[in-house]
Amino acid sequence: MIYPGGQPTRRALVQASAAPVNGIDYLEVLGPIGGGTQLSITFLKDATSLPLTRENIVITGDDPVPVAATHVTPATAPDPKVIVVDLNRTGGFAPYTLTLVAGTSGSPGIPDPPDGIDPVLSSVTFSFKAGCPSHADCRPAVTPPSAPPAPPDINYLARDYDGLRQVMLDRLAVLVPDWTERHAADLGVVLTETLAYAADHLSYAQDAVGTESYLGTARSRISLRRHARLVDYRVGEGCNARMLVTIATTADSQLLPAGTLFYPATPGLPAALTGAAASSLFPGTVPAFAALRDATVHAEQNAIPFYTWGDDNFTLPAGATGATLAGHRASLRPGDVLVFEEVLGPGTGVPGDADPAHRCAVLLDDVRLAADPLTGDPVTWINWKAADAPRFPFHLSVTLGGTVIAGVSVARGNVVFADHGTWIDGEELPPVPASEPYYPRLASSPLTFSVPFTDFASATAFLAPDTRLAAPAIILTGGGTTWAPEPDLLTSTGADPRFVPEIEREGSVCLRFGDGQHGARPDPGQKLTARYRVGSGTAGNVGRDALGHAVLAPPVPPGTPFPVHVITGVRNPLPVTSGVDPEPMEHIRRFAPYAFQTQARCVTEDDYGLQAALLPGVHQARGTLRWTGSWYTSFVSVDPDAAAPGVSEPMDRLRMLGTDVATEAAIIVGLRIELAICVAAGYFQSDVYAALMTRFTGSDGILDPAGFTFGQTIYASRLVATAQAVEGVASVTLTTLSRLDRPWVDGAADGFITLGRLEIPRCDNDPDHLDHGLFTLTMDGGK
Repeated sequence: MIYPGGQPTRRALVQASAAPVNGIDYLEVLGPIGGGTQLSITFLKDATSLPLTRENIVITGDDPVPVAATHVTPATAPDPKVIVVDLNRTGGFAPYTLTLVAGTSGSPGIPDPPDGIDPVLSSVTFSFKAGCPSHADCRPAVTPPSAPPAPPDINYLARDYDGLRQVMLDRLAVLVPDWTERHAADLGVVLTETLAYAADHLSYAQDAVGTESYLGTARSRISLRRHARLVDYRVGEGCNARMLVTIATTADSQLLPAGTLFYPATPGLPAALTGAAASSLFPGTVPAFAALRDATVHAEQNAIPFYTWGDDNFTLPAGATGATLAGHRASLRPGDVLVFEEVLGPGTGVPGDADPAHRCAVLLDDVRLAADPLTGDPVTWINWKAADAPRFPFHLSVTLGGTVIAGVSVARGNVVFADHGTWIDGEELPPVPASEPYYPRLASSPLTFSVPFTDFASATAFLAPDTRLAAPAIILTGGGTTWAPEPDLLTSTGADPRFVPEIEREGSVCLRFGDGQHGARPDPGQKLTARYRVGSGTAGNVGRDALGHAVLAPPVPPGTPFPVHVITGVRNPLPVTSGVDPEPMEHIRRFAPYAFQTQARCVTEDDYGLQAALLPGVHQARGTLRWTGSWYTSFVSVDPDAAAPGVSEPMDRLRMLGTDVATEAAIIVGLRIELAICVAAGYFQSDVYAALMTRFTGSDGILDPAGFTFGQTIYASRLVATAQAVEGVASVTLTTLSRLDRPWVDGAADGFITLGRLEIPRCDNDPDHLDHGLFTLTMDGGK
């Protein structure tokens, strides 16, 4: 009987391969039926070169006396694929397996086949008794596998405690039908309810993880913040409010220390208080503002009148950058802030009629003491930057019914810079656990985010800071290490003591520390102390004249009590609008997915033009890549009104590596346009002429420079149609349409004029710039 070796597909692959790989095709038992002692092995390819010995033949089977090879007859030229193996005895009825191995026979540590033999075709299973007579079918009966047991009837939709408990009790009723006890004190019931409780928490955790895994379904603002960071979108955490506080005092050169707190007006309390318990007089929901730096107040700056130079109707115009104060105000210095305020109604002279909106703050650039050369009156000249220029006129003196009313507006000094928020010092955080993540929560909120207080160019810049620069006001200390806040830990090393404050939807603050790779991890058991500030967002946007009290910080110098009686008034003349709330969750969902679509690098020519057109002062631009000998240079052509120096620097940050950027002006092409107009009867030529010039060269005319762009084609039909639409025009003839630099181009005959990619057409009809185009009308007919 023939016993094939291995899989038919593998045998076919080996036989068809040109590689020097051979394998067993089939095996036959030689000798009498049921008692053969020789095996004939037929290979797929020529086997004359196979150096097989009896050590290479291993025969295994369920037989107490092993069957082994005693001699191997190699293949011969007449029959090159067959070798014959002599055995020490014949085998029994059990199946046997012949395997070709490398090395000594019976060595289990060398399972590999001899060199040149395919591993899959190195063995074959056979039987010595296949040919023995049998009274029944000798093919073994195949017993089909039993049907799998029916799955238990379990409600997989149960996700809460009650549902999970019922599922477990139902399953136990099937598995342990004899257990019928359902009393709460029974051990089985206790274990079931304990497992249901644990499963309920696990189910909630699974639902929470699945919910927080997606930007559209996350319910935690912290999750949204982390999702947004993956696409390089930085979530806005808000900013505290800034204000200018004016102090009225009876003293001169009195120091008001940094950290002085200002509170909204409360009836019955004095203007200034001191002592540790003073702040407790104000409810915790009342916003508190703190002085950002020391200030020195002077009585002469409470209300400073303007000097009107003898004019009974003097007005400080809108946009003014200078004024004159009455008297020598020697305490004023450059860098001080004054608040201009209308205190009397200009039409009535009554204080109640003063417009509270007529107030503005200016940062002094220059202060000079002088005198009126006519009267000798002492005056103080002050100047400020255009950014602080008032947007409306200030009436300084008026005449009503023959009576001169002076002091309609005054300047108030003693201005203190303050912002929203109070400090909490010495809050102990929970100890760092040994293995679990350390994620402590602050006891108070909202955490203050503020723009660092640095030198600023104008009062306007102080009152309207760039809220994107706001940073959290918090610091941690412990174990001799100071931990500083960061927006994220991606650039932190494992030794950097950094942490990230994360704001939840209700305003609570959680602190996330590093894992030892990105940011240091606090040592287990370490205790950290937090010093942070609370008070931020639009809660600090109070109206004008809302403040009324100052709570003085510890006395300066130490041991010297502050004379609170010298503070007679605390005000904020201007409303506060700089407070910004943290970015809402829905805003994050809407805008974060598109953050990565912002292009931050120019690649093609069009990219350079599009990015340059986004710069301030650039109306339109066009980019061109040119080979300049050793590398490419992107020449950015901008419209003539753009400032080239203001384009080069920002474009240099957007260029590709290995590409230079150069700025050049666009090529202006002046047009020569002449129209012959026939005026309809009944119309004056002058009226029609004026209407045509307005339609063509007016601010909204079709020849307005703002209406032209790079490479624009000028069509004759549009010119004729525009003129024909003017009332009083009977007919229009375009006599000339050409370029001033190429007068031979006849656009009137062709119907259009084309321009190059970097050329912009112009027809300003400006006598001072004739190269920018000429527009001529020849009038006929009419009156």
